[in-house]
Amino acid sequence: MDWGLGHATRVVPVIDLLLEMGAQVIIGADNKPLDFLRLRFPECDWVKVPGFQPAYQKKGSLVLKITADIPQMIIESKKAHDMLEGIIEEKKVDAVISDNRYELYSDKVPTVFMTHQLRLLTQGIFAATRTALQNLLYGFIEKHDEVWVPDFEGEPNLSGELSHVKKLPGIRLFYVGPLSRFQQVKEQVPSGKKYDVICIMSGPEPQRTILEEIFIEQALDAKLKTLILSGKPGENSLVIKENVEIRSHVPDDEMVSLVLSAGLVISRSGYTTVMDLATLGKNAVYIPTPGQPEQEYLAKRLKEEGLYYTVSQKEFDMKEAVRQAGYYSGARMFNDFSILKERLLKLLE
Repeated sequence: MDWGLGHATRVVPVIDLLLEMGAQVIIGADNKPLDFLRLRFPECDWVKVPGFQPAYQKKGSLVLKITADIPQMIIESKKAHDMLEGIIEEKKVDAVISDNRYELYSDKVPTVFMTHQLRLLTQGIFAATRTALQNLLYGFIEKHDEVWVPDFEGEPNLSGELSHVKKLPGIRLFYVGPLSRFQQVKEQVPSGKKYDVICIMSGPEPQRTILEEIFIEQALDAKLKTLILSGKPGENSLVIKENVEIRSHVPDDEMVSLVLSAGLVISRSGYTTVMDLATLGKNAVYIPTPGQPEQEYLAKRLKEEGLYYTVSQKEFDMKEAVRQAGYYSGARMFNDFSILKERLLKLLE
């Protein structure tokens, strides 16, 4: 999905393990996710697999917008499903693993659906539609052979009620543990603080750019040495404005070093970012994307548990965020990938 890089970056450990097991991996994505995965895995074959791209508004609810887009989403999902069937034939594919692409199932080969959201968060007048929408999505999920949830099944876990639900889809479901591209990056010891703050940009436009502009303005005002990672793989730009450095993209190993050497990380509360920073044991401040219930729920839950300071985009103040972050512990989680390895071996068999 072209909603930012999260759905692409969290499949990195899956691809790494498949390659270690001797599988031939074909990457299917589009736009920035495809740019990222081609840079990360230059040895892999790839195909463009377009996904539905909603027009993300500056104000209002994402749920409202997506609900209005459902007819067009169904049309686009049929196109993507037919495209996958053609790819399976052309590339002689033996199995498919997709992240949050409900429509990428097939009767020809085993398909695995990865998601951290088994519970829809609809609000206001749309709360009444929750059960109907949930059943619609479960109908798509159950066309796959397995569901893999990137979280721990028991406590502690990161996703809470998003993926720990009473009503599960009628399909084999496995909690494979948090998936972070940074877990297999060699542990690095920072050689002193290089930046006061690192701001990690992610998510759909125009909200990504809106937040980046807020970061630049407030970092200049606060006189904090700040690095902004714009999340634009395929570009290689560096802009320096006084105490603010803006880089388009950095490789995984360099990003780990930069994050560990920073005083604080500030980012969206996207689930993949939460997994990455919990894997690194790095304290952070989270700003949920306005109108996105999933991120708002995660941010609120993490704050209530005393793990991370969170604040709305409208009320964000960088100097205050740096001060408040010191009252929160952060999280540290490690996944030995044992369940993921087991499922991958079964799939290869």
